[in-house]
Amino acid sequence: MSKYQPVIGLEIHVQLQTASKLFCACSTEAVSARDVPPNTHICPICTGHPGVLPRPVNKRAVLMAARLALACNCTINPWSDFDRKNYFYADLPKGYQITQHRRPLASGGFIDIPLDDGTKRIQLDHMHLEEDPGKSKQEGGVWLVDMNRCGVPLVEIVSRPELRSASEAVAFVSEFRRIIRYLSVSDGNMEMGNMRCDANVSVNLAGADSYGTKTEIKNLNSFKFLEEAVNWEIDRQIQTVERGDTISQVTIHWDERSGEGHLSREKETEADYRYFREPNLIPVNVTRELVKEAATDLPELPLSRLRRYVQDFDLPVLDAQTLVEEMSTADYFESVVDHFDGPPKRASDWVRNHVLRTLNDASNPYSSLPDLPIGPADLAELLNLIGAGTLSDSLGTNVFEKSMSTGVSPAQIVEEEELSPPADDTLFGNIEAVIAGDPDTVSAVRGGNQKAVGRLIGQAMKLMQGRADANKIRDLLLERIGSD
Repeated sequence: MSKYQPVIGLEIHVQLQTASKLFCACSTEAVSARDVPPNTHICPICTGHPGVLPRPVNKRAVLMAARLALACNCTINPWSDFDRKNYFYADLPKGYQITQHRRPLASGGFIDIPLDDGTKRIQLDHMHLEEDPGKSKQEGGVWLVDMNRCGVPLVEIVSRPELRSASEAVAFVSEFRRIIRYLSVSDGNMEMGNMRCDANVSVNLAGADSYGTKTEIKNLNSFKFLEEAVNWEIDRQIQTVERGDTISQVTIHWDERSGEGHLSREKETEADYRYFREPNLIPVNVTRELVKEAATDLPELPLSRLRRYVQDFDLPVLDAQTLVEEMSTADYFESVVDHFDGPPKRASDWVRNHVLRTLNDASNPYSSLPDLPIGPADLAELLNLIGAGTLSDSLGTNVFEKSMSTGVSPAQIVEEEELSPPADDTLFGNIEAVIAGDPDTVSAVRGGNQKAVGRLIGQAMKLMQGRADANKIRDLLLERIGSD
């Protein structure tokens, strides 16, 4: 066991899926579309022209933030304020960011995260609203700035320093991303910058009462980079301490190409930002009516569903994790279970191995589960036909693929192609033909080689073009061979 204990806290920024920005009427389309030209969704308000004033806060953004706060078990404060956070970057045209500091939208709360050995509860410090700055990049040796993102509504959650490894940090961000997607407050696309993560990392001696000096790794935009960056910084701090040197409170930029961090500057303190109340905005009043509206139709969250699938449906944890990853998948699976006469595990196997595989196929023209020709009731109908012995598994797969490509229901395909099981006299006749045509295999079975019966089953299935229950054929073959 290492004598050092990593201590990690996270700050996660999420762009809310509102139609307009936080303090102006500009469209937020640019945050989710790749082909929007730069600096086209802007106005004097979001680009900080002299003399302009912000419009009252976007109520839809407040509603979404309250909805997320409820899902994260936070206490929503009836009154909160906006403050100015003063710093100077090229992509911050006003020279300050409108955020919430002294009185945030919500306080406390927690998120339970699934780990290999159970779940762990991570407490939150607070959740607040703020506006997004712009976006800058270097191209051809020149720094370019796109202001389209300026003023887009953000929610920031700040966890307490209760994570103890990079893998726990990834589990936390993954679960939070699932929550925001279930709530439809954001699509959580880290690659597009819709969700961004900063990690505060320190190490201290295991069992120590106080924390070490923390550093901050900024703007991690994937789970892979989050894990790599946190592990890198933990190793760097341990090596620094082992050399007898002192950890400095710095901000680190993660270089994705080299897999290393670069110490970019000394980390600012709260005093450096010179926070003060935003004089041009009134306090935000989150009324009881708004909280009630935010709580309307809150869905069952992913971890709760995972536990229920394991306990009530007797599914393996890994199967349940796949099903709850997206709310649409979980809804589809549960609807199949509602229409299916067999065990949920059977429905789970088909959803994971056939439906999701089809959806993820690059040649598939459908972009989401609701678009697929086979709905939950159709899949349940197909599984019921297989369960009743009307179709074999292999023939059921063929029907599934035909239904997916043609849009014709499984039941209609079975009827039109006359795929129902053959009559008993036809079945018995084919079994007799197989036995008579392969005496060597029959002798092997009689001699105790039970695996050899598989060859006879294959021959019988071929004669009946897959339109029979393989288990029934096996039983009949063994009964017939044993009676001679």
